[in-house]
Amino acid sequence: MSDFYNKKDDNSNIDMLRKKLKPKDRLILSLDVANRFEAMEVLKKTDGSISTIKVGLELIYNEGLGIVDIVKKSGYKVMLDAKLMDIPNTIAGALRGISKLDISMITIHTFGGASMLKNADETLSEIYRQKHKNKPLLFGVTVLTSLDDGDLEKFGFNLKFTELVLKMAKIAISNNMDGIICSPNEVRFLRENFGYDFFIATPGIRLAEDNIGDQKRINTPEKAIKDGSDFIIVGRSIIESTDIKGRINLYLEKIERELLNDKNS
Repeated sequence: MSDFYNKKDDNSNIDMLRKKLKPKDRLILSLDVANRFEAMEVLKKTDGSISTIKVGLELIYNEGLGIVDIVKKSGYKVMLDAKLMDIPNTIAGALRGISKLDISMITIHTFGGASMLKNADETLSEIYRQKHKNKPLLFGVTVLTSLDDGDLEKFGFNLKFTELVLKMAKIAISNNMDGIICSPNEVRFLRENFGYDFFIATPGIRLAEDNIGDQKRINTPEKAIKDGSDFIIVGRSIIESTDIKGRINLYLEKIERELLNDKNS
């Protein structure tokens, strides 16, 4: 099992940790199923070929947080896709509860604002200092991949999604988020503007033959890795395959091939 999550030491250089990531660390499987029986079947077929499973709202609300233990006991790290957003005090309380789950990554909405993000980082850091453990990585969600410029215009934004993602990412990075979540189409702009001392995880990943579903800002795994994404998050493209392990291996091959050409990885 990879130990890349052991980030802090407060003086750690994330860029150095990025370069230690193995292909199996970089592919995160989104467990987009409705119950524990489906989840366990997918985990069995995954067969330890990757490091991390993303557990999201659908599975949490259908099965409860006990599903986290099932995933961990199956040998995987957990990204809890909680997409936290509330007033700072409420988020601090939620993180105190989440800290009992012993997970590796947590998502939090950047639209909650700088104070919420800063307080979240400080709360989690203090909890894990007391535990003498490395804290989970906090990933700031920027703009959901199901939204495009037309949606933002309806919300009243006078910005294109790329500009808005950059603004939200800047707030997240300035308030000690360990990583950013964005579509594969914004990765290059984030790296050009903010460098490499933070992680990027990208949903909205599709193979050429895949149905795009309800996501609007999508791209290929090769594009995401080439532009500087550290983790690609894939759900339906793998889970709906008749050969889950084979599909995972196909993604891993594409990641590994692109890494050979990526001088920044």
